[in-house]
Amino acid sequence: MLACTAAACLLLTAAPATAAPAESAYAIAASGLVKIPRTPSVSGPGKESLASVALPTEGPSLVGAKALNAAVKPGHAESSVAGLALNLGLLPTGTALPGLSAEVIEAECGNGKGSVSIANLKVGGKTLKLDQVAPNTTVPVASLLELTVNKQTKNADGTLTVTAVSAKLLGKTQTLDIASATCAKAAGEKPEPPTKPGDKPQPGGKAPKPTPVPAHLDVTG
Repeated sequence: MLACTAAACLLLTAAPATAAPAESAYAIAASGLVKIPRTPSVSGPGKESLASVALPTEGPSLVGAKALNAAVKPGHAESSVAGLALNLGLLPTGTALPGLSAEVIEAECGNGKGSVSIANLKVGGKTLKLDQVAPNTTVPVASLLELTVNKQTKNADGTLTVTAVSAKLLGKTQTLDIASATCAKAAGEKPEPPTKPGDKPQPGGKAPKPTPVPAHLDVTG
C-alpha cells in the first residue's frame, strides 16, 4: 500500500510550495513587560472572532474587550475591537499611567490602501476627537505614553499594514497594537493598446481622424 512508482514519487516530492498569503489581520498584540500574542489572528482567507475577552496578567486584567474580530479575504483584510478597556496602571512601571478605553476601533486594508475608524476613544477619562486622521498621526497623551493613530507601514514584500492604534509606553519598553490589517495591492490592469497608425490625412491638409480606442477611467465623488 505504501509503494509507488518512481514517477509518482517524483510528483509527490517535487510539488511546488504554496506561496504564503499576502493578507493577514489581528485584533490586539503586545510586547515588552506584558506580552500578548496576536489575538485573534488570521492569515489567508478566513475569519475569527472572540467575545467577552479578558487577557489577564498576574492579578486584575490588563486588557478587556467585549469583542475581538479579524477577517481576511483575497485583496482585503480587516480587524476590530469593541468595548476596549486598558488598565495601564497595572503595568509594573513604578509610574501611574492613564487608562484607555474605546467603544470601537477598526482597521481596514483593501487593494493596498488602509483606513481606520475609532469611536469614543478616551485616555485618562478624557475623550480624544479623532476624525479622518491622516496616516501616522502621533498623539502624545502622557509623559510616558504615546499613541500613533492610523499607523501605516509599507512592507518589504509590497504589502501595506495599517494599525488603528499603536501605543508605546516608557519609550519602547512596552508596545501595544490595536486592530491591525495587512493587504496587497491588486495587480494592475493591462495597459491599453496604442492608437493604431496609418490614419490617412483628410482633404485640405487637415489632421487625420484619430482612431477611437476603448479605455476605462476611474470616476470618484
